[in-house]
Amino acid sequence: MKNGARILLLSLLLLGIGCDKRSSDSSNYGPTNNGPATSDVAKVREADISALFVGNSHTSMHDIPGLVAKMIRFRHPEKKVYTHVMGVGFLEQVAREPRFKEEIETRPWKFVILQAQKISQSGKFDYSKQEGIDFAAAAKKQGATVFFYSEWGLQGVEGDGAKQEQIYQKMADESGTLVAPIGRAWDLALADRPELPLHWSDGNHQSETGAFLTACVFYGLLTGESPKSLGEFPHEYTKEAERKFLACLLYTSPSPRD
Repeated sequence: MKNGARILLLSLLLLGIGCDKRSSDSSNYGPTNNGPATSDVAKVREADISALFVGNSHTSMHDIPGLVAKMIRFRHPEKKVYTHVMGVGFLEQVAREPRFKEEIETRPWKFVILQAQKISQSGKFDYSKQEGIDFAAAAKKQGATVFFYSEWGLQGVEGDGAKQEQIYQKMADESGTLVAPIGRAWDLALADRPELPLHWSDGNHQSETGAFLTACVFYGLLTGESPKSLGEFPHEYTKEAERKFLACLLYTSPSPRD
């Protein structure tokens, strides 16, 4: 295998996506905070892999944090894995509520994943990025590996992902952190198989199949391994052929920057 075909999600630490409408949480998709408002400090300390997710319905719908944990346990039953999500409408909220600062300062998180930057879909507004940048830098200072979670493009809106990804990349550059290439993985999958049902019926949120692909990317980032074997992961909402295609796509697809 050529270097250009190395694992996509380990070589494409860029990206970013979102918009003011998309990033808003919606009661139609359940609460953004799955479980207690604060994490279990003992479980964070004991975990071999611990990941704090901060985001809205694009994180909580289909329980991405929980799905990632299940995938890791599927491949590594010997490891202790703990994920937790703290719900926000937009990332600017982390500067207003002390619980976010307390969370990263009192728990030794190995990974912190940030989603829900407010971005103008029309391009007419430039919303503050500083809150997310500062929080990412603070989490990194505490010893966590930090990723900005770049969302996928709106269904049927050509170039939406590419337009939005610049925002998160700027935030990552300014905070000295990384970007999880979720949107780029979706673009690659849909370029090859546009019929894949990655979007929910609203064209905004992710379907169960989209959630599987998103979780595969995070699996690779959190473990440093190819997600290829996740084609065998028992995800009841995604067909076996789709699982194998998506998991292998992340293993064999060349980097657009190569």
